[in-house]
Amino acid sequence: MKTIIAVPCMDTVQTEFCQSLAKLQRVGSVEHEFTSCSLIYKARNDLGRLAAKGDSDFVLWLDSDVIFPTSLLADMIADMGGRDIVTGIYHMRRPPFLPVIWKTLTQGLTPEENVSEVAIEYPADEIFEVDACGFGCVLMRTEVLRVILDKYHELFSPLPGYGEDLSFCIRARGCGYKIHCDPRIQIGHKAGTIVTKDTFEAYRQKVGGDLL
Repeated sequence: MKTIIAVPCMDTVQTEFCQSLAKLQRVGSVEHEFTSCSLIYKARNDLGRLAAKGDSDFVLWLDSDVIFPTSLLADMIADMGGRDIVTGIYHMRRPPFLPVIWKTLTQGLTPEENVSEVAIEYPADEIFEVDACGFGCVLMRTEVLRVILDKYHELFSPLPGYGEDLSFCIRARGCGYKIHCDPRIQIGHKAGTIVTKDTFEAYRQKVGGDLL
């Protein structure tokens, strides 16, 4: 079994990310690919096309500002089973620190007709399906990339009204793939401080009311 760890980045990589990566428990053969570009969707496209041409079984997408447990890769591979795309939970770096998963995401004829709803409430300890996720921490079968490229000839290029990660999710679902989230895999997101679920819950309790 072979996994490529794909890390798109701009001009910096957080120290805490490097520490997490250095401590990551390897499962099978693991290779790393970093691509630096000011356009993040282009960095993701380049990494995705590179992985699609290779012989890996899985691609683990990690953003260069996330912090994750040593067992991350082993836990995510264990989650795969008959699944094709699995994400953990991480949160936006700025208030209101929402989780970066969407229970509803559709593409309309115009950006104004797009429909998206963040999944604020979700099961605490069981894997569940989402319409879309951010790509801070995503494991997928490499075959997913090949199928999407064959149908759309694009991976992460942004669709009207959406960023590159959500655009990928729309294409993946258009190919019949389902996206699953394991809430037991909690990922830190480095801002001025490391944003976690506890950050979100503390902010939520403080402000109350509608967060969206």
